[in-house]
Amino acid sequence: MSNITIVGYIWIIFWIYWILAAIKTRSNVKKESSGQMRIERAVHLILVVIAYVITFFQFKNTFLWNEIIPNYRYVQYIGITILVLSLLFAIWARIVLGRNWSGAIQKVEGQRLVCSGPYKYIRNPIYTAMVCGFFGTFITFGSLTSFIGFCIILIIYIIKINREQRFLIIEFGDEYEKYIKRSWALIPYIF
Repeated sequence: MSNITIVGYIWIIFWIYWILAAIKTRSNVKKESSGQMRIERAVHLILVVIAYVITFFQFKNTFLWNEIIPNYRYVQYIGITILVLSLLFAIWARIVLGRNWSGAIQKVEGQRLVCSGPYKYIRNPIYTAMVCGFFGTFITFGSLTSFIGFCIILIIYIIKINREQRFLIIEFGDEYEKYIKRSWALIPYIF
């Protein structure tokens, strides 16, 4: 089985879990306020899909499929390990968030600020996991296209973090501003 197939299955299993968990959560919460317009949400989702397509589509016989990381078996194993650990981290963060989770930037009924588990040090551990998962995918594939996909994901999550942070400061006020001072937005010691 090729690495593209293995990585593809890992992502598919993750997204099946994620969608089922989202359906369960969505049926149990009421939206109170939104910090994201429908068009922003749609653009975010379209860019995520584009990142996946660019990453997984094999542009063979073009410069886009050139390897920029050596194609050694141990490098691929490192990439797959990073991917799996990242997605497990996302699942843990999602479980800790529980009913407070929402795919869009919005406040749901009874929402509280979660600062435990992975949220103790990272404000957006699910975004961290997605970025690191794409990084692991890039390491595994080692192609220019997978690097472009990783860069797209990194940029869209940095943009989303900034929008979400402004919204949460309005919703949670001083409590969230204090949380910002004692935690990292995406990657500890970097951002």
